[in-house]
Amino acid sequence: MSRTSSLAGTVARAAVARRPFRWKRAETLLAPAFLYYFVLLVLPSAAFCVVSFYGRSDTGFFDGVFTLKNYVAVLTDGFYLGSLWLTFRISVETTLACLLLGYPAAYYLSKLSPAARKKLVILLLFPLLLSTVIRVYGWIALLGRRGIVNQVLLSSGATDYPIAFLYTEGTVLLGLVSILLPYMIINITNTLITIDPALREAAAAHGAGPFKVFLKVTLPLSGAGMVSGAVMVFTIAMSTYIISFLLGGPKVKLLGNLIFDSTSSFNWPLAAALSVVLVVATAAACGAMVRLLGSNANGMAR
Repeated sequence: MSRTSSLAGTVARAAVARRPFRWKRAETLLAPAFLYYFVLLVLPSAAFCVVSFYGRSDTGFFDGVFTLKNYVAVLTDGFYLGSLWLTFRISVETTLACLLLGYPAAYYLSKLSPAARKKLVILLLFPLLLSTVIRVYGWIALLGRRGIVNQVLLSSGATDYPIAFLYTEGTVLLGLVSILLPYMIINITNTLITIDPALREAAAAHGAGPFKVFLKVTLPLSGAGMVSGAVMVFTIAMSTYIISFLLGGPKVKLLGNLIFDSTSSFNWPLAAALSVVLVVATAAACGAMVRLLGSNANGMAR
């Protein structure tokens, strides 16, 4: 009996030895991605958090003297607070505009056949293949003092002088919405196409009209797409720089532009403090947005 068990153990060990290499823990598969983000995201973020607590140096990266003056300046100076509020307000307006414009488009896409939807989604994603700078310069070519819109207005006699469309909050909002709208549409569409049609049919069978079916079934169940799209659009809008720089000019100074101005003047600690404030404000706003949209969707579902 012992000889048989010994032989069986030898065969089992040989079989294990011939097996290909396997990960012992599934979490180990996350190690490369974790290492990548730790080195390229966590460490740089920790570095600029540390730098934000030091003062500016004319001869080095920072002066090495611990201070809170950067945060005091950012959180008490009306100029920085005004820029933070402007950044937040334009980002919220951009998110709401993308949501209002993107939901009907996503609803239409979800009703199409898979082949037709694929073609339209490709057309929708095509502008994302172009650089943001090129697309922003397209708006400048349209809305500049010698742009196409002003030329049409002047030639038609609608105005006697060029209209200053550029360098306003409205133009920055227009540029942000035009560039970020596809993100909202794709997120909502992906959620709408996963809704079981039987749920709508059941609601209709119980006497609910088309509008009530949409309000009580489709809209609440698409809440996840609205939340993910809103968070994506809002975070990109909060951190925008080139759009507000080219379309807003010196009149529309968002927080991203102030960070760039601080780095251009080699005031790295102030730029780091502004970055920390921007990250914290964005994270807090996204958390509130997720809770607000999620609770509204759950409330409508009930």
